[in-house]
Amino acid sequence: MNVLGDDISAAMFDDREDAEEAWGLLNDVGIPSAVITDPGPFGAPYRVHVMVDRDDLERAQEVIAALIQPGRSGTPDD
Repeated sequence: MNVLGDDISAAMFDDREDAEEAWGLLNDVGIPSAVITDPGPFGAPYRVHVMVDRDDLERAQEVIAALIQPGRSGTPDD
């Protein structure tokens, strides 16, 4: 992962604990990732992104797919 690299959000969560769980799964399989909190504008609810390099996106989403299900905060449609 690069500071100004080609990073992309693999998932977005409402809860930091879920994002950190995803980060741990990615770390376990050797995919570099970062947990980034987006505070939202003007008091809007915050979101927590799990960022990965664009080249790792597909594999990362496969690894964390169990965390991104309907009813969980990481649902892409949130």
